[in-house]
Amino acid sequence: MVDSSHGYSREKQVRDIAAGLGIADFVYTSSPVRKGNALREATGDGLVIAGGRGAVLQVKAREPGRAGLDSPERVHAWLRKNATKARKQGLGTRRELECLRLGGQEVWACPVRALDLPEDRRGRYLLRVSQSCENWPIIVVLDHPQANGIDLQFDPEVVWITPSDWRELHLRLRSTAGLLEYVRLCLDSALHVPLGHEGRRYSLMRRREAPTPNAHSRLPFLAHESEFDPLGADLYHDVIEKVWQDDGIVPWKTAEEYRTIVEFLDAVPPAIQANIGRWFLQKRRDLAQGHITPSGLAVIGDDRLVFACSNIVGWRDYDDWLSELAAVATLRHSQALETGAPDSTTTMLVGALIDNGPSGGISYSFVLLRSRDALAPLPPDLRRSFEWRYGLHDHGRMRTTPLEVGPKDACPCLGGKLFEECCG
Repeated sequence: MVDSSHGYSREKQVRDIAAGLGIADFVYTSSPVRKGNALREATGDGLVIAGGRGAVLQVKAREPGRAGLDSPERVHAWLRKNATKARKQGLGTRRELECLRLGGQEVWACPVRALDLPEDRRGRYLLRVSQSCENWPIIVVLDHPQANGIDLQFDPEVVWITPSDWRELHLRLRSTAGLLEYVRLCLDSALHVPLGHEGRRYSLMRRREAPTPNAHSRLPFLAHESEFDPLGADLYHDVIEKVWQDDGIVPWKTAEEYRTIVEFLDAVPPAIQANIGRWFLQKRRDLAQGHITPSGLAVIGDDRLVFACSNIVGWRDYDDWLSELAAVATLRHSQALETGAPDSTTTMLVGALIDNGPSGGISYSFVLLRSRDALAPLPPDLRRSFEWRYGLHDHGRMRTTPLEVGPKDACPCLGGKLFEECCG
């Protein structure tokens, strides 16, 4: 049996870690696995998993009452001791996960988001850890107020970091998938700095990863400090927060759909994140002045992120708004496939329905289409109507143009008249 008090403190610890690091959607703790006659945790302090990447997370914190009394010698001793211990535990976690996988025993990880749910509902959101973990990096967060400047030397398996450096790094990268790739590149390149100097390593990595004219960086997340737009990025991340509703009920058929959505949104480069956040802010102002439903589109590699917003007073009910979003997502997915996007392409649509009345508030909705197989084409007349309203997107040329309608053509509003007699 698992001691319930231990389980509670374990869950609380992982929740606190995720909250402190700002990545609640991507920190997992495992269900206990059998080891001989006992049950034990297989993930150490936690796992960070996003976009197919993963890392073992270990956190060591000095008791606040003692940290301020530590001499420099004691600080060094505490950091060396706990760094060694965390490294050993991280390697042990990685080994155990790999042994369980090769032995055919399933390991299920629970996202921090689901830990507050009743146990019968929590199981819905478990993630099966089926991929190989033997090359996952170990991230050791060392929490001591006097750690700044202490060098623990390079280790090819471990990135040592302080909580403040982690938070600053995550604020710059704005992506957990980007952070995991950053950690991997730091280890592969043996790029090492003392504790508290992550900003220096970030700058070195940014210069090293700057794309050449004919190539793209593996880390399009590395921006110069002058290029940061914290407000725009914060507005965008508010959208990611809304994927998981406050009551813990995810409005998707499966937890995999939820994970796909948050991972897609997380992997958007920060410059695009900030632009979309600012776009939502501006369109909310436009809607308050009576403008019609606006939409936009950002191309991200072979995929695209579509965004739309509207005022709630323009819709008969919420189902009509959802139907509109589904049609717009289908239109953009079809146009992308027809103009050069690969069959595996993904279209993500984020819709914001805004209430400018006394109660206020924004309701976010999400539509996700993946690959050609996900497509249920629009009827021709309906497609033409949406192309007239939202434009023709050319994925190959990365541009959207208006649909041309002649005066003698049928009006695309589907009213049954000629264009010159109707909306023309």
